Amino acid sequence: MPQAEENPRFRRAMYLLILALLAGYIGFKAWHLSVAFDAWEDQPLKDVVSGAAK
Repeated sequence: MPQAEENPRFRRAMYLLILALLAGYIGFKAWHLSVAFDAWEDQPLKDVVSGAAK
């Protein structure tokens, strides 16, 4: 097994990197969804659609 994986500093740095990337992804996805819902909110339907969700 490589020595780097047994090094506690390396392991801690990798966990912090993973957590930072995960937090960044969640933050970006939240921003993306908020922009998408804001754009979608005020879009009227062009024609009457029977059976559409209310």
